[in-house]
Amino acid sequence: MRENHLRSALEQKRFFCSVELVLGRDHTVEEAETFIREAANQSDGFRIVSLTDLPSGNPALPPEAFVEIVSEAGLTPIVHLTGKDGNRSFLEGRLHSLARLGVENVLALTGDAQREGFQGQSKPVYDLDSVLIVWLIQAMREGLEYRRGKRTLRTTPFDFLPGAVVNPFKIGEPDQLMQFYKMELKIAVGASYIITQLGFNLRKLYELKQYMNREGLQDVPVIANVYVPTAFVARMMKQGLIAGTVATDELIERLGSESKTERLERAANMVAAVKDLGFSGAHLGGFGLTHDDFLWITRRAAELGDGWKDRIDDLIFGYPGEFYLLPEGENGLSAGDREYQITDSTRRTRFMQTLSRQVHQRLIKEDSWGARFLAPRLGRSEEGGESTGFWHGVVGMSRWYRKATLGCMDCGDCIQDHLNYAGCPMNGCYKNLRNGPCGGSRTDGTCEADSGVPCIWNEIYLAAAACGDDPRKFARTLIPPRDWNLDRTNALVNRFRNLDNLSHRRTVGRGADSKPEVE
Repeated sequence: MRENHLRSALEQKRFFCSVELVLGRDHTVEEAETFIREAANQSDGFRIVSLTDLPSGNPALPPEAFVEIVSEAGLTPIVHLTGKDGNRSFLEGRLHSLARLGVENVLALTGDAQREGFQGQSKPVYDLDSVLIVWLIQAMREGLEYRRGKRTLRTTPFDFLPGAVVNPFKIGEPDQLMQFYKMELKIAVGASYIITQLGFNLRKLYELKQYMNREGLQDVPVIANVYVPTAFVARMMKQGLIAGTVATDELIERLGSESKTERLERAANMVAAVKDLGFSGAHLGGFGLTHDDFLWITRRAAELGDGWKDRIDDLIFGYPGEFYLLPEGENGLSAGDREYQITDSTRRTRFMQTLSRQVHQRLIKEDSWGARFLAPRLGRSEEGGESTGFWHGVVGMSRWYRKATLGCMDCGDCIQDHLNYAGCPMNGCYKNLRNGPCGGSRTDGTCEADSGVPCIWNEIYLAAAACGDDPRKFARTLIPPRDWNLDRTNALVNRFRNLDNLSHRRTVGRGADSKPEVE
């Protein structure tokens, strides 16, 4: 059996470097094959290689097609698995395929917004987000139970090693904290390691480690993404063409006058820094770089040692007005022993949000007089679909209120109570995410897919704080996938009939007992 170099390094707590190969839109991948051969033939060559899953929302060779080449060379693949192109059934099928190929390491991502495709832009799917993909992988580690006729069967368990991603480089407070909260959800449902989004601010990167240390997550391995950009790529980042990345004017100007060696030197300096600061590894990437280029980075990082401290200014490219969770310390990084700089909300709740929450408390919430009166008259059913009758007609009018105030899309599986009636992600989120934001929002907090639309999860964070609720609940409550049996049915009827997601929500996190959330 081939060694899983990633698992071995994590178990032995040995610092390692991995490399990301971006598979393009062709079935011929000569450059990638050359990279693998060179890695396998050198004694200090890279042993862990991650394979992208149709990156940047464009068609590309899927990672499954390249796994065999990596494995036969004695290297260990990390396969990216996104939810943007396939529903939950297809994702489960891909995981069974990976198990047959012997692939253990799977990195779960929500996936970039769709861009170009055959004869136009592709249809986005996003049936499962990154949290729910990790949950699916964890369930498949134990075997999924399913029915075939009268028999109950279970899929063959497979020892996947699931990982997840977090973006610690967000500019605004809501963006950043929601990234941390969603990361906690990913860890709670089974993520064994975290790889960061790429970025160029060591202080922001290290704040992630400081946050995890303070929140009891210090034993979760964090692998720092160290990317070597060109000036051209950095300009693409600034224009929002590479989702969730931040490139400052200072960085772009610097890159414009630097040689390739100088760019590699900065990456080596960052690798030395993250090793010294306690990260579990460095995940290297860069357009057009060869195996020898990446090997130069790791060798040079070993030479630098703690010398990065004398060159820290070359590792912190701050964005004007960006949010830091902790105040600055004496060494240029944040002071981990100081209080969080979380803003006290001065915002007032909107009238319709206040009204909706009051209606929920009095008429919808479990044990409210409205629920006690209406639930018996609507009946509790195991079947979805619309029902008829006087009281169904009365409750059915709620659909028009939700459409007018929340932009309801009639999913029938509402989570507005969890979101404090701040807005509907089935309408306001391009990816229809129900467990927090993706990492792709722009520097001004707008949507990755539409720069004219604010990320609705920033609004949800602010609305929760405004009404006195703790936004940290988004790190503790797991919302199950949308039940498509309920599509275009009345959400309020489904709530009273116990058909929707409420009884299936889980309280998760360290020390949680997975009790359903009660609203």
